[in-house]
Amino acid sequence: MFDDGGSLSFRLNRASPYSFKCRRCGVCCNNKSIAPSPAERSRLAVFLGIPEERFAADYLVAASGELRMTENGDCIFLGLEGCRIHPARPLVCRLFPLGLLRDESGREAFGIMPLHPDCLGLLGTDGTVGEDLKTQGADVLLENVSGTE
Repeated sequence: MFDDGGSLSFRLNRASPYSFKCRRCGVCCNNKSIAPSPAERSRLAVFLGIPEERFAADYLVAASGELRMTENGDCIFLGLEGCRIHPARPLVCRLFPLGLLRDESGREAFGIMPLHPDCLGLLGTDGTVGEDLKTQGADVLLENVSGTE
């Protein structure tokens, strides 16, 4: 269906067999570049109960708009109990380990990103991509995204 030109192929659709059981190990929350969209920044600021300007100043790298990392490379929102913004987390976090490509017509294809060797999550086929999107709250967000956000 789609090919990114590398080893990752985007051959899954919403009906494809897929499941991922996150074990909350936090490995995927380390050394990632996450640049929240304007809508995500707004949603996160509301979730945290702070103005967007303060969110940007406190949690984003000014030059890139990416979420700040701690000294050891963890996402600034990763705490001892896991993600502190989990209910409002960005779309890319909801999709993981799925990657998404959309073509010019809006047709989408999904691929499974390689997991870090220390990831405790379990990949399987006891559901579908669409069911996972719904479980993660990504389906609603995808309906509101044009594919360029």
